[in-house]
Parts: sequence; C-alpha cells; structure tokens
Amino acid sequence: MSCTTRMVILVLVCMSLMACAGPTPAPDSVPGDDSGRSSRSSGIAYRDRPIQAIEKSLPQVSVKDDPRLGSATARIGIVEVNDYQCPYCRDFHHKQFAQIKQEYVDTGVVRFIHKDFPLRMHAQAVPAAVAARCAAAQGRFWEMHDALFTQQGRLGQNLYLGVARGLNLDEKKFSACLENRAHVREIGKDIDTARSLGINGTPSFLIGTIEGDTLTVVRMSRGAPGYEVFVQEIEKLRQPAAVPPQ
Repeated sequence: MSCTTRMVILVLVCMSLMACAGPTPAPDSVPGDDSGRSSRSSGIAYRDRPIQAIEKSLPQVSVKDDPRLGSATARIGIVEVNDYQCPYCRDFHHKQFAQIKQEYVDTGVVRFIHKDFPLRMHAQAVPAAVAARCAAAQGRFWEMHDALFTQQGRLGQNLYLGVARGLNLDEKKFSACLENRAHVREIGKDIDTARSLGINGTPSFLIGTIEGDTLTVVRMSRGAPGYEVFVQEIEKLRQPAAVPPQ
C-alpha cells in the first residue's frame, strides 16, 4: 500500500468519526423504508466547525408542539436536532446535555427543546422518534428519550414496548399510537424546518432567544460542540445587548 493510499484512508476514517449526515426520509415514507435506495454517511467533519453566528436577518422557528425542558420564563433556548440512531447524538446526550441540563436548564436559564431529524440510513430512526412521541402523549417523553439513547444498540419494537411497560404507560394506547402515521407527518415538519436552515446532519443545534413558542435563532451549530463552547454561547446571550435588532 502506497503512502498516498494510506493517507487517503486515514483522512476518510477520521472524517467518518465526526458526525451522522445523509439524506432524510420524505415525510410520508414508511418508517425505515429506503424505497430501494441506499445511502451512506457523507462524512462531514461537523465537530470541526464552530458555532456560527447568524449575520443577517435572524430566522424565527416555531417550537409550539416540541418537547421541552426548563422554566417557561427562561429567555434562552437551545433546540437539539437529532436522530435516535446517531451515535454522536447519543454521545451528546450522555456528556454535554447532562452538564447543560444541570447548570442551565434546571437553574431556569435555558429552555432545551427537541426536534427530530431521522436519517434515511438509520432504519430505526423514524420508529424511535415515533415511540418518543407516543410516550409524550402520555406525559413521558423525556424518560423515553433517555431510554432510547441509553439502549441505542437495542432500538426496535421490543425495546419501545418494554420501555413503555417500564414507564407504566397504557400499553394498548401506546401500541396503537405507534401505528399512527400522523406522527410521521409531524416528524416530516421537523425535517422541513431543519432543511430550511441548511441542516443536513445530526446532531445540530439552534441557539437563540425564546419568547412563547418562537425561537429567534442567533447561532447555529452543525455538530455537537464541547460543553465549554455551549457555555460561552449561553453567556453571550445572557448579556442585555446580546441579540441585534432584526
């Protein structure tokens, strides 16, 4: 093997370790169905990219029906755009998210909000997102959310039903909910919102100010920055003049 070949392989391997990226299912596609097409990670090195400031008109994103954590009076919002089968989303959940929740969400500074962005290459991404929404219908979204990441290697119908049972959900309602295609259409709306902002991989984050059900996006990250970077961005937004006029 030549030195050039070895270098190319090394670069490709390093890039593939950074984030999950790829085509997403159409809103009305069957969960997990690639319609005969295959796709692979684009290998975008998301973690090498800093959080980007929005330079011009600040986008406004509705979070009306999205699961959220934190005080209703918090004026800073972080929207997590994720895929339950993405290993980098799982890593964020177990590392940065735990710290952000403890230091900023539980203390009333930040509202943390979830949006789905299941990637076509992940067969269980849509079914897992539907399971989380069905748990949300019985008031247990975040418990299901946690379980899906903690047991990511076991994603599937048996896990969803088992977690629902462990959470004491109404199993009959939960099972019926899993077949409700309205959830797939709602997931499609999340996908459309993410795409409109140029997001094509997970995890991605929208950071800004929140009022009611509207997030004004000030900064965006395609990939999961380190906890310290989140701290810097949150502290910037805590300053009175943090958000420029639109």
